[in-house]
Amino acid sequence: MKQRSIFRRALLPLALVIGAFSVGVPGAQALTEHHYAGSLVEPGVTWFSPESSIGTSITGNIAAYEGAGTVNVCQRTFDFSSNVYREGCGNNGVGNALNLTPYLGHQLWPAVKNNSPFAHTIQGWYYTS
Repeated sequence: MKQRSIFRRALLPLALVIGAFSVGVPGAQALTEHHYAGSLVEPGVTWFSPESSIGTSITGNIAAYEGAGTVNVCQRTFDFSSNVYREGCGNNGVGNALNLTPYLGHQLWPAVKNNSPFAHTIQGWYYTS
């Protein structure tokens, strides 16, 4: 009797693990990359992606400076659903393809910002699912 209960205690967790994997997790959707900006951005200026990019399936936004030296850039995304900027800043690059996933379903507008005292060419990419 005791051997049977030990056997059940070992099998139940194993059955749960196998069951969890057999349910099937939907495959991850491929993301689409959209390049914008790539122009000379004056100090403190926010450069928005085209208005046609405003949408509810934006998963991430990246801002990057690819020149020599160190430049502080920001990836900014205006969230119309909450009326706030979702923003992150860093030296030479910031953001990733998934940094806006908590806001999926919100009406978002990606942008980049030159956070330095001089004009620089800032690149921007946003991603959609």
